[in-house]
Amino acid sequence: MSTKLKLLDILNSADSYLSGQQLASEMNLSRNAIWKAIKSLQSEGFEIETRPGVGYRLMKKNDVLSLSYIREHADTDCRIIVLDQVDSTNNYAKGVEDISRPVIVISNSQTKGRGRMGRSFYSPHSKGLYLSIVFEPDFGLEKSMLITTVAALTVCRALEDVTGLGPKIKWVNDIYLNDKKVCGILTEAETNFETGSISRIIVGIGINCFEQTFPEELLSKATYISGAPLEFSRNQLAAAIINHFFNAVAKFDKRTLLREYRSRSMILGKQILIYGPSYSSMPENGGTGIRARAIDIDDNGGLVVEYLEGRHAREMDTLTGGEITIRKDLT
Repeated sequence: MSTKLKLLDILNSADSYLSGQQLASEMNLSRNAIWKAIKSLQSEGFEIETRPGVGYRLMKKNDVLSLSYIREHADTDCRIIVLDQVDSTNNYAKGVEDISRPVIVISNSQTKGRGRMGRSFYSPHSKGLYLSIVFEPDFGLEKSMLITTVAALTVCRALEDVTGLGPKIKWVNDIYLNDKKVCGILTEAETNFETGSISRIIVGIGINCFEQTFPEELLSKATYISGAPLEFSRNQLAAAIINHFFNAVAKFDKRTLLREYRSRSMILGKQILIYGPSYSSMPENGGTGIRARAIDIDDNGGLVVEYLEGRHAREMDTLTGGEITIRKDLT
């Protein structure tokens, strides 16, 4: 953990002012190093009150990622890594060698956050929760195929617990509030070619937590958590995600899982537009999509659709993710 993050963690846990000498002793640094770290944090927007002869106090605590808080509230035996900035938490997770127990990578910001199909995920500093879970699965391919489904339900449950809001799922991996995307999920796997088994699974989760200004291309599509009945912090949300995810993996029941996934879907019974190599170019490239109706989620997490136009009109099909994207048909 960097000096600044460790300092924030200490200030976040304190109930009163801490002197420069106290902080220097606890962190084994000089008072000048503490002063420089405080100034750097203040320049980044953290509200740290300074009183000569008294010390320092963090004014707003909810925005600060706290390793100690997440460790204390995570029920799973795991290693937690908190970073200030990283290119991508999933990329970092790929480089973690020891995953004998699960590793959770959390960052304040991402410079190259990734989504499905090579898309970028906007990750401004301290405005969201950017988290990756990397672990070695002790189960087979069938269960592995539903990990994205587990992750989507995990985020919904965690958001309900922590914020009091009721998010919905847009197949296959997006979480929505008020008809806009608030969370994206990217699941990746590494395979052992000798055994044919999956050697590690990485689940990346990005949630837009606090008020922010999105790039123009995202203004009509993305949102952040607002109007929540409960006050929340990113620390609470991170701990809830860790707990719900590993609880769902340990108590995995396919039938129950899919029943809840269907109940949280925002598209079942609705008309949708399908984009992909076999359908239509992506909307950002001028594609208009193929109209269909979302009918069901099958036992492997695939989306069952009925085509409403084209040469396969009135035929049923099952979409299985990959390079396929769907949007609600608003016409």
